[in-house]
Amino acid sequence: MLSKIKLSFLATILLAGFAHANNTVYIEQAGNTNTVTITQIGSTNRVGNSGLNNQSKITGSNNTLSVTQTGDSNIVDYNVIGSGNTVTKTITGDTNQITFTCGDGTTACTNVNSTMTISGDSNTVTSTIKGSGINNTLSITGDSNTVTQTITTGLSSSQITITGDSNTFTSSMTGASGGGGHSLVATVIGTSNTHSVTQQGTINTTVNIATNGSSNTVTVNTRN
Repeated sequence: MLSKIKLSFLATILLAGFAHANNTVYIEQAGNTNTVTITQIGSTNRVGNSGLNNQSKITGSNNTLSVTQTGDSNIVDYNVIGSGNTVTKTITGDTNQITFTCGDGTTACTNVNSTMTISGDSNTVTSTIKGSGINNTLSITGDSNTVTQTITTGLSSSQITITGDSNTFTSSMTGASGGGGHSLVATVIGTSNTHSVTQQGTINTTVNIATNGSSNTVTVNTRN
């Protein structure tokens, strides 16, 4: 079953590549220990369609998802529900936008590794995470950045590195910690910065931020 799914994705992606036109993939994967690899090279890419309640979704455990988009109108969208999943998103340029949701209203995701790398252009990343043992890293290099993350504690963690252009990052990580939750390491280097980090109670919170230059404003609130 899995090999059929992978072949159909590959056919779609190759055809889109030859036409240099409307790449598009929509996936709903349920099950355990599957590997899904999506590569789109150029033109109006996409992977899911979150605006129509058709967000790409993986439900299950120990799955591996890898999405690579190289140029043009990008957008990823993703929802991962389950435990032990690994999600890697690599975008290189143009109108990026990524939405990564881990868990939903009733089911958390646990022990998930999420890695995101972007190089340039109009970036926007939104990650909303509900669960524990989430390793969520992010790196952006340039252009119109904006990162918004909400991690609803658990054994939270995060790591954000941005290098240049119109930055703004907002993180949150709310309620009941005291069991090893919260943390954040951020490094932002230049241009219009504005950060805001809010990591609330009940204790266990560590924030490390190093900022370098331009119109900085940093606000951090941790409390109990």
